[in-house]
Amino acid sequence: MNLVVFGDSWPVGTELQKGELPFGDLLHKKLGTKNYYNQAEQGSTIDSLVIQLHKFMKQKIQDCICVFFITNPARYLYFENGKEKILRPTGDKTSLTKFYFGEVQSDDLDYHKANISILALQKMCHYFNYKDYYVEGWTNIDWKYLGIDKDKILPQSATEMFGAETNTKTLELKKFQTNEYIIPNKYHPNQKGHELIAENLYNFIK
Repeated sequence: MNLVVFGDSWPVGTELQKGELPFGDLLHKKLGTKNYYNQAEQGSTIDSLVIQLHKFMKQKIQDCICVFFITNPARYLYFENGKEKILRPTGDKTSLTKFYFGEVQSDDLDYHKANISILALQKMCHYFNYKDYYVEGWTNIDWKYLGIDKDKILPQSATEMFGAETNTKTLELKKFQTNEYIIPNKYHPNQKGHELIAENLYNFIK
């Protein structure tokens, strides 16, 4: 069996120190999987997960456990000259970013995009007989669309595991907090935080 992790900067391991490992590497060791593939990309969106999985599936690697890290649903994926671009509430302050977050973005739209993305991921994983599991980073999305298998989603988000705080305006992790699973980092878990995520994923999968 192989392990594949998809997501954003958290599974990438951003802000970890040299020699420290993100939760995917730790989970790989706990599960004793044959191979480990980290497909996560810095700053990506929930619907980026569909693209990450599609690219991975084209390699036709069988017998996979797939773990999807659910990031901030407010992030918006669009394309410019065939290349993926991301609008983020904590990103640049261009006119496009201001327009989207000032005039278009809403909780209803965010949760709609998240729901249809999870429906797509579960359908794709079923097609390839992948075992798929999902963990939210710092949100509590209402998985309300019929057809979503909520039993595959961890009951706690990562920040709930940590007892950490979020910024209600940006829907991102509150920066530079003194939480033991984050300190001294700005927006990402430290090694202890990654270990806790890996432990919870391991117990959920097993």
